[in-house]
Amino acid sequence: MSTAIRERLSSEGVSNLRTAAVLEFTEEVFESDNYRTLEVLTPELHYLYIVNINDRTLTILTISEDLAVTKETLFTDRIISMKEYFDDYSLVDNTPPHKLEMVFLNGTKIEIEPGLSKLHAQNYQEPSIVNQVSEEFEHLIAAIKNTIIL
Repeated sequence: MSTAIRERLSSEGVSNLRTAAVLEFTEEVFESDNYRTLEVLTPELHYLYIVNINDRTLTILTISEDLAVTKETLFTDRIISMKEYFDDYSLVDNTPPHKLEMVFLNGTKIEIEPGLSKLHAQNYQEPSIVNQVSEEFEHLIAAIKNTIIL
């Protein structure tokens, strides 16, 4: 994982999200190439999406304002549809998607929208962080695609 996400998750507002990830996966989640992660912050909940490439899983860690932690793990080989949403896509600029929607075999629908963090956390509006998050989102999508069994 890049140093960028480690730094963001060490900041005061979201350090509990990092702690939950380390307790669940050990520090390896931040060091191994087997994992791709992305955080999404909303006023009510902080999400950490973790794709384990080897296990073919998508784990969603969620922390609420009152520090209640929930964990859901889904098998990516059970995704029946996956749609990336783009705004004004440009081949020249290679515009990243702004949202991902997945539907799993059991009917679970997951939407991942990293842009929500900009509305909640001021530092997520900085161009360098916007670029980091976009890159991590693209890596997360690629990891999911690499784990799907066709």
